[in-house]
Amino acid sequence: MDNWFDSVLPKLPGILGSALACTWIQGCWRRKLALMVGGGTAAVYLGPWVAEATGIQGEGVGFIVGLFSMAAADVVFRSLQTLMIGAIVNDWLRQILRLPPKSGGGDA
Repeated sequence: MDNWFDSVLPKLPGILGSALACTWIQGCWRRKLALMVGGGTAAVYLGPWVAEATGIQGEGVGFIVGLFSMAAADVVFRSLQTLMIGAIVNDWLRQILRLPPKSGGGDA
C-alpha cells in the first residue's frame, strides 16, 4: 500500500454522509459518534451492494448509504426505547424463570 490516503479516499463519501446526518440526530456526542461509525461502516460494506442492485455509479452511493443508514438506525433505536422493548423482555424472562416481579421503586 503506497499511501494510507489512497485507501481512505473511497470511504470518505460514506463517512461524510454519516457526519452530515449528525446535524439532525439528537443525543450526546458519544451516541452521534457511534452512529457515525455505524453509518460509515454500512457505507463501506453495503455501498457496493446498493450500487450493484440499483445500477447507480460513482461514490455518491456511499454518501447516500452513510447518510440514510445512520438516520434509519437512529429511528429504530428511538422506537425501541419508546416501545420499552427491554422492559417487556425483562418482564417476560422473569416470568419464564419464575422470578419475583421487579419492585416499582419507592411508590409506597
